Amino acid sequence: MRVIRARTYSGFCGGVKRAWNRAVKAVDATDETVFLSGKLIHNTPAMQELAGRGVRALEESDVAQGMAGKTILMRAHGEGPKAFERARALGLNVIDATCPIVTAVQKIALQLEGEGYQVIVFGHRDHPEAKATVAYTERGMIVESAAEARGLPHFAKLASIAQTTMLQADYVELVEVLKTKADLYEDRGRICGWTLHAQDEAVELAKGVQAMVVVGGRDSSNTIQLLRVCQAHGPAYHVETAAELREAWFEGLDTVGVVAGASTRESDIQAVIEFLTPLGSDVGDPEPVLA
Repeated sequence: MRVIRARTYSGFCGGVKRAWNRAVKAVDATDETVFLSGKLIHNTPAMQELAGRGVRALEESDVAQGMAGKTILMRAHGEGPKAFERARALGLNVIDATCPIVTAVQKIALQLEGEGYQVIVFGHRDHPEAKATVAYTERGMIVESAAEARGLPHFAKLASIAQTTMLQADYVELVEVLKTKADLYEDRGRICGWTLHAQDEAVELAKGVQAMVVVGGRDSSNTIQLLRVCQAHGPAYHVETAAELREAWFEGLDTVGVVAGASTRESDIQAVIEFLTPLGSDVGDPEPVLA
């Protein structure tokens, strides 16, 4: 069996690396607990590693004891302006770990509403990034699908943006519906470039192997989208760690591809490859899967 890992877009993206490095630096700078505004990244094994180093979510019981001078990291998915205001009011040292691409989308949302547009955020209603983006507007709405968009009323001015980890094809479908819902419509959607390339790379790899393994958090939006695009081309298995793999999944196979979500640690990817290696004759060197 030949095991091929996606060459370029596999594991920590730039935004996650930035957030992770800020968390590690904050821990190294103090002997006290470093707090989080929420789950820094959507990967449970990675969060467990940070917890072992003294990083955890801020709770109301902590606030009651006084927070002046302590450190809080705002998660990579972003927080609304009120969360930043409260943290500063508590006297916390605020470290903004928001992905810069997410910050750019938040600014676009604010700008569009200021220009009189009804802002639609295409995303998951319970996802922290979508919720944070809407929090920068007064009237912004989260819409999860084209089907939901068909039920919207007509607007004089309507603009759409997107949670950065969504599937591009789903957003394009939504746009076609929104075009019919306004006198003036503007598409300002911005799926993260890393997400787009990772999806394209996964598709090309999936087409050339008999099965795929997608390594990433169960609550990771971009990982779930990778799984979706892989499943369109054959069997695909989503695991957070190598411990979830089963030899029976790969019986009789000659080729298996491995891709990983944007918040997946390199150690978890390597552990999956190490599990797969003895099942076949070799592990292939990373190969280019994009022209």
